[in-house]
Amino acid sequence: MASHEVKNGDLIIDNLRFVYPPPKKVEAIKRLNLTVKEGEFVAIIGHNGSGKTTLSKLISGYLNPSEGSITIGGVEVKKIPPRVRPTIVGYVFQNPDQQVFKDTVWEDLRFGLENLQVPDEEADSRAKRVMDRLLLSKYADTHPFRLGKGDRQRVAFGGILVMNPKVLLVDEPTTGQDPEKAREIMRLLVELNQEQKVTIIVVTHAMDLVAEFCQRVVVMGTGEKLLDGHPREIFSQPEILAKTYVRPPQICRLGLALGVKPVPLTPGELVQALATR
Repeated sequence: MASHEVKNGDLIIDNLRFVYPPPKKVEAIKRLNLTVKEGEFVAIIGHNGSGKTTLSKLISGYLNPSEGSITIGGVEVKKIPPRVRPTIVGYVFQNPDQQVFKDTVWEDLRFGLENLQVPDEEADSRAKRVMDRLLLSKYADTHPFRLGKGDRQRVAFGGILVMNPKVLLVDEPTTGQDPEKAREIMRLLVELNQEQKVTIIVVTHAMDLVAEFCQRVVVMGTGEKLLDGHPREIFSQPEILAKTYVRPPQICRLGLALGVKPVPLTPGELVQALATR
């Protein structure tokens, strides 16, 4: 199957169930139904053990469902050959050390393209563009494991980004980043989403970034979908979020405490709401 055989389209999760095998048999995903429309920007949140990472690995094809199906553009993810899969659904792991393995940053960014036999000129162009965008150019000849975790995270991110996936799933994209670099990565995701129509799914604990950048939030708890909606709607329900040990961002909590409606998602929105009172 060539990558062009999978057209852009909705991600559809139908009656999904996943059970980790013995000796620790655990039902990690319980009859989950979820549709992510082509071009959406979605955050998946929830406490550790809620099923977020398992769901990510199922969507990206690293795990196969025990029951149910996951399709992108009508094609089951598990039927896409592993070599081609990163061009359809790219997955950036939470731990970059699971994805970074070449001797230099430049080689790491080009590896997937070489594996797909992308012509050298195009591979160089893609790798350079991503390297510049992620502020990694000065590390081109550096071994990735000589970099700090935040920079290694961006190398791993870049290695997936050069593949131009139709769906990009990023697990904790801002781990190890300072606040400005964290926002730079989120702005890059927004740019990919808006300009190239890439469907973005972010798994994160950074609620302030979810509030600021994401269009939709799916709240997971013990393998089930608890809430699904716009960040403003989700963060207006702290009692339900508490069941999965998620706290709304500080700005939202302050807005709720002050009775501001609709609940503000950013400091600017809170200031504006208070100024118009």
